Amino acid sequence: MARAKIEDERKEQILAGFEACVIRNGLAKTTLQKVADEVGLPRSLVRYFVGNRDSMVDLLIERMIERGEATLATAERDGEVSTLSDLIDTIFTVTFDDETSNNVVGELWYLAQRDGAIRSRLADMYSRITDALVVQMTAEEIGPGLAEREDVAQALLSLAYGEASFTDIGLKKPNSISSRRLADALIYELATASKT
Repeated sequence: MARAKIEDERKEQILAGFEACVIRNGLAKTTLQKVADEVGLPRSLVRYFVGNRDSMVDLLIERMIERGEATLATAERDGEVSTLSDLIDTIFTVTFDDETSNNVVGELWYLAQRDGAIRSRLADMYSRITDALVVQMTAEEIGPGLAEREDVAQALLSLAYGEASFTDIGLKKPNSISSRRLADALIYELATASKT
């Protein structure tokens, strides 16, 4: 039991170091040796605990998925996500407001352009968010059907991600109130469409 705990702690230490290197140097310039130097371990131990660089990237994506799911689970547990409006607020103000995650995901997006497996994993990560939006829209009976709900969920996700991306490239983040109002307008249009 103690050995498993130590292995988990070591893996977490290495992933935190990998994440720090990716943010500082970019994913393309992050090597196993740089991660080993970051965490103060021999390269062989880094490889032992997390495998090769591709394995580390997979673990990093898992870490992003777990972080996002934990954020939503905490908000649900604390009663902060009981309506669609609450869920959209959480996506705009928490999920896409984590600068570390945004920077890492930005690096993964770049890599995903050339790597189908990473592209698929990122698509899965974002599908989980759109699925949560669709489930909440369905529970509140917003929209005429599943296809329309999926379209609006995709648009909401694009709006939230796009807003967060502005800061990553050094542009002033647009007024989040106007982006959030656009999100409300999309939901209003969907709700109106279901009544006609």
